[in-house]
Amino acid sequence: TLEVGVSLKGTEVKSIRDGKLNMRDGYIRATKDGRGCLLYNVHIGKHSMCGEYFQHEERRIRALLMHKEEARRWKKKTEAAGMTIVPLKAYFNNNNKVKFQIGLCRGKNTRDKRQTIKEREAKRE
Repeated sequence: TLEVGVSLKGTEVKSIRDGKLNMRDGYIRATKDGRGCLLYNVHIGKHSMCGEYFQHEERRIRALLMHKEEARRWKKKTEAAGMTIVPLKAYFNNNNKVKFQIGLCRGKNTRDKRQTIKEREAKRE
């Protein structure tokens, strides 16, 4: 796991403070040149006390703030073993900066997915 910063707009920070952050479908990809990483599919709701002109896009691609060497290291890990980088947790640090804890994970294969679907259907009945 690694703690990284994220490039946000003002209304995004205010919305995160209000608890309007959803990381359920989020994932991270390294850029092609390996100099940084981008955060995809993380939903930050619109801020309630702001006009439409100053609002942000809810699912825009956000740049992560990390060193080049760390980004290259994570890119090599994802390319070699078919792993994915995912955001695990978002929080404010002591300096009131939004930080994400990211980790490397392996996706489920089809056999595991079938087992999960069976368990879900049995639970539903």
